[in-house]
Amino acid sequence: MITHLQRHERSSQLETSPLVSVIINNYNYGRFVAKAIDSVLEQTYKNVELIVVDDGSTDNSRQVIESYGDRLIAIFQENSGQGTALNAGITRAKGEIICFLDADDFFHSEKIARVVATFVEHPEWVQLGHCWTSVDAEGIPIGSSTSSILNQGDVRNLLLQWGRYATAITSALAYRRAVLQQVLPIPTQRTEAADTYLTATVPFYGEVGSINEPLMFYRIHGKNRQAHSGNWSRMLHQRELTAAYVDRAAATVGLVERSNLQQDVDYRSFKAIERGKGSWIGALQVAWLSWQESQAIGRSMKDTLVRLVFRSTCTLLPQQGILLLRYGLRGYVRWKFLGQAPKT
Repeated sequence: MITHLQRHERSSQLETSPLVSVIINNYNYGRFVAKAIDSVLEQTYKNVELIVVDDGSTDNSRQVIESYGDRLIAIFQENSGQGTALNAGITRAKGEIICFLDADDFFHSEKIARVVATFVEHPEWVQLGHCWTSVDAEGIPIGSSTSSILNQGDVRNLLLQWGRYATAITSALAYRRAVLQQVLPIPTQRTEAADTYLTATVPFYGEVGSINEPLMFYRIHGKNRQAHSGNWSRMLHQRELTAAYVDRAAATVGLVERSNLQQDVDYRSFKAIERGKGSWIGALQVAWLSWQESQAIGRSMKDTLVRLVFRSTCTLLPQQGILLLRYGLRGYVRWKFLGQAPKT
């Protein structure tokens, strides 16, 4: 982990308004990307370079991005996925701090100022996450993540034991560029989530931090509705990949501990769906592990119960678990008990 000398060096480096690079990755979000760009250009903190990577969009995205001229750095590439887009942006970036922003989301005007001030205050933090406000397709607020507490400090044991910790979504993550370079390049296979790779590996190079304030707006719309996917096999593969990322990072920094997928409660739930056969004993084991995981991470009671219900259902009634994945808990309840057709 970080030494006292490294803390002093990082603190000194960030004393004079460091350059912050914001990387927007865009694919066919021509109707949203201008709002994302404007939210960066209108930040109260001004020492910012904006890099927009368009991943082979086929809509009007290019025209929108080019209309900003030299107010941003535009990169246009063939459609290759989020990992390739972020790698291209990071390679071009010059900032000491790097923030990510999905093109359908947008920042609060004070976001970068708060991120810089927090990094200065906590030189031991190499990754910083914060809360967010959920909005609909028109940008109208519909919820907030402030009830969920994000983990701080050394989370390596949580990653090794449970395969996860409480962290932020892509557009609410910021990194020290010097540490981010330790884990590059981001994997570019389309089945791999770029933010999952970073949040699983960067913590092995220093502590993570958080700001319990909603500093960005997460847009929920037709193409990205949470839980509206029954692709459990892809999610199972992602849990396996996460374990591999964690083990590789642990080995790189000289740790002997390795992850145990049988402790990864989501992995066990998806494996139950794969088997297609329910088990009362398995469901009880998953429920107990889910409770222990939530206590270790510090989740809220609401979040704990939602995860417990979902995971237990997947293990006891695999087919119903697939429907929970596809419709989300609220949609499933409305369909199952109220006869209302779930939104897809």
